[in-house]
Amino acid sequence: MSPRRLSALLACALIALALGGCGRGADERTVGSVTQRFLQAVEAKDGAVACAQLTSAAVQQLESEESKPCPQAVTSVQASAGPVRRAAVYITSAKVDLTNGESAFLNRTSAGWKLSAVGCKPQAGKPADQPYDCDLEA
Repeated sequence: MSPRRLSALLACALIALALGGCGRGADERTVGSVTQRFLQAVEAKDGAVACAQLTSAAVQQLESEESKPCPQAVTSVQASAGPVRRAAVYITSAKVDLTNGESAFLNRTSAGWKLSAVGCKPQAGKPADQPYDCDLEA
């Protein structure tokens, strides 16, 4: 491979890495915003806005557990609002940790980032041994 071609290839790779990092930062802000929007809507008893932040599987699970339509059932979710401490994105899934110790999990869907689990608290022991206990999960 010629030095010129190698230089061009390395330049393209660096640009791709830089752009990938920018996208991740935007996704981290987005997943934090979706989580906050959901928690604030639950706190305000705005079921329509809260349900719009959930994956379809989470909506189905909630409606099945509560035997009510999502906008009525979602107000029973025991998730506490709190500032985002950390957001991590892993290709098509994400985890948002709040300062109150709770976490939320999200999936990238065709409609954007949606919550698949909220009100999640770690159980005692290593996470691999003791998974999170979530108030709502799909």
